[in-house]
Amino acid sequence: MSEKIFYITTPIYYVNSTPHIGHAYTQIAADARARFERMRGREVYFLTGTDENAEKVARVARELGREPQEFCDELSAAFRTVWDKLNISYDDYIRTTEERHRKVAAEIVAQLWNNGQLEVGSYAGWYSVSDETFFRTEETVERDGARYIANPTEDQSKLPLEWIEESTHYFKLSNYGEFLLDYYRDHPDVLGPESRRNETLSYIRSGLRDTSISRGLDWGIALPPVVPQGQGHVIYVWFEALMNYLSAPGYLSDDPKRRELFERCWPPDLQLMSKDIFTRFHATLWPAMLSAINVPLPRALFAHGFWTVNGRKMSKRDPETIIEPVAFAGHIAKLAGCDFETGVDALRYYSLREVTFGSDGDFSRVGCLNRYNSDLANGLGNLVNRALSMLHQYFEGVIPDVVGAQLGLLQSAEDAGPDIAEDFSTLNYSGALNRIWEVVALGNRVIEEQKPWARIKAGETNEVGMLLRELLGVCQWCSVTLAPIMPHAMNRLRSLIALPDAVTWNNAIAWNLLPAGHTCLPPQPLFPRIPKITEEIAMEIETNPDAAAPVAASQTAAPATEAPAAEPTAEKPNYIEYADFAKVQLRTARVLSAERVPKADKLLRLQVDLGTEQRQILAGLAQYWEPEALVGKTVVVVANLAPRQMRGFESQGMLLAASETADGPPGGLVTIDTDLPPGSVIR
Repeated sequence: MSEKIFYITTPIYYVNSTPHIGHAYTQIAADARARFERMRGREVYFLTGTDENAEKVARVARELGREPQEFCDELSAAFRTVWDKLNISYDDYIRTTEERHRKVAAEIVAQLWNNGQLEVGSYAGWYSVSDETFFRTEETVERDGARYIANPTEDQSKLPLEWIEESTHYFKLSNYGEFLLDYYRDHPDVLGPESRRNETLSYIRSGLRDTSISRGLDWGIALPPVVPQGQGHVIYVWFEALMNYLSAPGYLSDDPKRRELFERCWPPDLQLMSKDIFTRFHATLWPAMLSAINVPLPRALFAHGFWTVNGRKMSKRDPETIIEPVAFAGHIAKLAGCDFETGVDALRYYSLREVTFGSDGDFSRVGCLNRYNSDLANGLGNLVNRALSMLHQYFEGVIPDVVGAQLGLLQSAEDAGPDIAEDFSTLNYSGALNRIWEVVALGNRVIEEQKPWARIKAGETNEVGMLLRELLGVCQWCSVTLAPIMPHAMNRLRSLIALPDAVTWNNAIAWNLLPAGHTCLPPQPLFPRIPKITEEIAMEIETNPDAAAPVAASQTAAPATEAPAAEPTAEKPNYIEYADFAKVQLRTARVLSAERVPKADKLLRLQVDLGTEQRQILAGLAQYWEPEALVGKTVVVVANLAPRQMRGFESQGMLLAASETADGPPGGLVTIDTDLPPGSVIR
């Protein structure tokens, strides 16, 4: 028998609406772990899907004049489309209306009856159609002549409950309290995080009651004939839905290949879900059911917290709190001027970086955009651009054959590796990303300390070559360690540095993958910087996806050249207020490369280093300066000028130049002769 397959699951989602950021959070976290395990050489079976046998699904469909199955087909396809666009690498997608699930669910119920785990009875109690859940009287409250859930959680319905009286079938859950307590005592790592473990143990100690597992409905999976008084009854959706984790990989299957899959992957290594469906269902009912049919219990059950949005609970009644992940990823891409997949990676990164996985968190649209700029554009993207720009400027894009003392960057990556792997293994995604960004920040800091632009002028080519060898090693390391979270962007990074396609976790510190003589591609923006971020822009671009962001609109409308300002006269000086001048941010910048813009006689396209980031600036200097004469100069840049489009390129600032008159030729470029580092403030 080959090695056990790593089996990871998400919950299956109700098809009564389309996915929002809360659904996507579970998927992104599960996908990151699945990709991590694959990169470590494990075979992975990653299961997700949709829950389609709920009474509320049938009700909504019929209210819309649709057949329930048709309605389920449409919405299940919508979920699948969203997961595909978010680059979720699931291996199987189960639908509970599929025959492979219906057959297994009925057979499991037959097993339970034959094993004496079910009994016929009647039920009278309060039922929430929206939650598909029964509530004890003490869990409800009367208000305005109706009954409601007394203390609803964020995701529970606020609608009136219905009183249900009908014959039913009970699963003898009350027999499993001591078993579960003993099991969780002997296996303390099964339930996580600790807060959910404590909640579950308290719930079990309070006393488990037998639970109704059938309903008198016509939509769902019928009780098997062996169960008496089952005619006209279907399996209660919360009991049947849990069985998808068994039916999908091949439990009780007639297909030998699927039976082999089940034998190789069971039990699940990790089952992820949100906290509202953890304690009562996944941590109590589910393991009791498995014990009743003599199937091993999952190795780990983990519940993540809830997102609020800008401090408010997510609610369909408050549209500003419902973030559709695909639309928002598209908005990020539009604002940054990058491809859609990079916008997806930015959303994935923010989701797992912002809060400790397992805790509640607040999703801020502006916070996500700011995190994109600070961490991705100005941090990792800047490091990659600077390394590749210098490699092409100083060594024609070829890694030099140099020797000398190392600067500690590669060692810092090697030292961080084991902790990062442990963080991925324990779902501490924010911890892993913090460690990775410590190395990224160190790389940018070493560039400033080493001043390679000055060392090249001083003839210290070997030392600059050593620095670039280490910087590119960090780029390689990031392309591997960040691949589980940002797979598309890291594929692009590996292409830029020309790494082999087949990368594994161990390749992260295989420094011989970038030997002397290895050629890297010219720099391309990995994460183009978002020029302006405000709450209004974040909201407008999301609520109106077809409209360009305000700043983007101003860029495309800007003329190719500035109109000359009117010359001041003695009679009426052209004064401005000090407050207006104070808005202008002047910074020093090192010119990394320069080239002529095709079909533009006056324009040069410059790549400049502003210390914390690299930018592209178009300047009307081509008639006065040869491009190569500008490389290495320290110039003065207006750093907070709104970007604009010029001849198909985005210009992200303006160089200062002098001329004899306001409309004269800008022949006198303003430069700095001292060794001030790029990004220094001019005042």
